Amino acid sequence: MSITLAQAIKNAIAAEHAAEEFYLGLVAGCADEKGRAILSDIAAQERRHAATLEEVAGRLVAGQLPDRADALVRGIETSPAGASPEGLSLAEALEIAVDAENSAILYYDALASTASGEAVTFFEQMGKEEEAHAAAIRLLLQEMGAG
Repeated sequence: MSITLAQAIKNAIAAEHAAEEFYLGLVAGCADEKGRAILSDIAAQERRHAATLEEVAGRLVAGQLPDRADALVRGIETSPAGASPEGLSLAEALEIAVDAENSAILYYDALASTASGEAVTFFEQMGKEEEAHAAAIRLLLQEMGAG
């Protein structure tokens, strides 16, 4: 199933907002100060990603974005099956977060490979930022002895 660039961007914006909420939930349940700081920073980055996507959409898409994300958004950067960070150990939540970041990397890589012009560079950069998130989370897991 192919989607338009406008729909792909709308999906990505929704996914970034969902990722921010997920990380904020992890922050609330995290007892480790360093873990809270890392997760808070990643949540802030996800919020900036959404704002950047909205800004860039004006340059990349003629007209308005669709009203809502489509069904594909569930597989981009959200926790699986709507898993809530409540009741999860920090290690379990971080494992889910790494999987979510990996999904985002794949999504942005796919967009970069099918886009043209400025969109290619933009989506490649978004993928690199998600790779940095995944690396930070893996490092935290290693420091915890869980990864």
